[in-house]
Amino acid sequence: MRKREDFVPMKTLECRGITLSDKQTKICVPITGTDLEEIKEQAEKIANMNPDVVEWRADFYDVKDNDETEFEQCLKAINDNLKKIPIIYTYRTSNEGGEKSIDVDDYCRLCKYVSEISEKYNVAMIDVELYENKDQKNIGKLLLDIKSTGVKVIGSNHHFEGTPSEKDIFNVLKTMEEAGADICKIAVMPKEKVDVKTLINASKKANKELNAPIITMSMGELGAVTRICTRMTGSVITFGAGVNASAPGQPPCEMVRFLLKASESGKIDCNVALIGFMGTGKTTISNALSRITGFKEVDVDQYIVEKEGMAIKDIFAENGEQYFRNLETQALRDLQEEKETIISCGGGAVLRDENVEILNTGSVIVQLKATPETVFERVKDHTHRPILNNDMSVRHITELMNQREPRYNSVADIQVNVDKGDRVETCYYILKELEKTGHFSVE
Repeated sequence: MRKREDFVPMKTLECRGITLSDKQTKICVPITGTDLEEIKEQAEKIANMNPDVVEWRADFYDVKDNDETEFEQCLKAINDNLKKIPIIYTYRTSNEGGEKSIDVDDYCRLCKYVSEISEKYNVAMIDVELYENKDQKNIGKLLLDIKSTGVKVIGSNHHFEGTPSEKDIFNVLKTMEEAGADICKIAVMPKEKVDVKTLINASKKANKELNAPIITMSMGELGAVTRICTRMTGSVITFGAGVNASAPGQPPCEMVRFLLKASESGKIDCNVALIGFMGTGKTTISNALSRITGFKEVDVDQYIVEKEGMAIKDIFAENGEQYFRNLETQALRDLQEEKETIISCGGGAVLRDENVEILNTGSVIVQLKATPETVFERVKDHTHRPILNNDMSVRHITELMNQREPRYNSVADIQVNVDKGDRVETCYYILKELEKTGHFSVE
C-alpha cells in the first residue's frame, strides 16, 4: 500500500445543512456577478454543477451606497436558483484582494444584516476579515452578533504579496480562533516552490493543534495543488471555479471534484513513468501528482545524484555520457521493485531499448509534450543541462527534439501537452487517461 500522510480526521462542524469535516473536503464555487441578472444566471449554472456550497462574492456586485435591500434581492435570487445549496456570504475588501474598498461601518452593517436574514436565504457562513482589521472592537462585536443568529463565522486573511513564515501562518490562524472564528481561513501567494511547502506544513500544524476547522490555500498556478491536496492540509473547504474564478489558481469545479476523489480514494495498479524532453516539467508534474494522490515520487536523476554523491553535470564531465546512461538503466531497474510510484525519467532515458523494456514491466509511460519555444523559456537560465550548455537556443533545442520526439511518441502509452504549464490540469489529464485504460480508479 502507498504511504499516505499522517492525517487523522479530528473535526466536524455543522453549518445549516452542511457538515464540514477534515475527513472529506467540501467544494465551494463562487458567484461573481456584477448585477442582479448576471448573479441569477451564474447561480442557475452553478447549481447544475452540484457544489457542496456556494460563495457569493458581494464585492463584485455593482451597487450604490451598499443598499441592504439590493443585497437581500441578490441573496433571494441566489437561493431561489441554488436548489437548497448552502451559501457563504463574502465581501472581500480591496485591502485583501477584493474588488472594492468599503468603510468598516458599512462592512459590519452588511455582515450583520445578512446574518439576520440568513435563515430565510440559506446563508450558512459569513466570511469576516479578521487578522489585519484595525477596528477590533467593532469586529469583535460583529462576530458575536453574527454567531447569535446561528450563522458560522469564517475568519479570513489573504496575503497576495507573498507567503509568511510557517510560524506566522500558524499564528494568524490561532489568532482567528482566539477571536471567536468558527472556521479559520488563510490564503497566501507563493513566489517559489518552498512557499507551497511552507503553507502545507503550517496547515498540518494548525489542523492538529487548533480546535477550529481550517481552510488554507496557496494561490496562483504554483500553489494550485494545495487546493487539491487537502488530505495533507486538513482544509474543510476548497474553492473551484464555476462560471468565473474568484482568485488566482482556482481550477474548474469538475476538475476539483475528480482530483479530490483521486486524493481521497484513488487506486492504481502500476507505476507511472514520466518521460519527455528536458524542460517539459517532469519533476514538477511528478511532485504535484504525488501530492494529489499520495503516491511516492522518485526523480531518476536525483536518485543517481544521491547514489553517486555528485551532480549530473559532474558525472558527465568526469565519466562521460555512456557511464551515466548505465547508471540510469540500473536506477530504472531498481525502481521497478517499487509499487504505486511516480518515476520522473531523464530526457534520454527511453532512447535505450533496455530501459523501455524495464519500464514496460510495471509502469505506464506518460509523455509530456511541449514546443521548442516553451522548452527554451523554461531552461534558458539553467546551467545544469549538459547537452545544451554549448548552444542554448531554440534552433538547437528544435534539432534535439526532432531527433528524440519520434522515439518518445513510439514508446509512450499516454501523451499530455504541457505548453500551458498548468500542473493541476496536467495531473488531471494524466489521471483521466489512466482511468480510461483501467489502471486508475476512484471510489
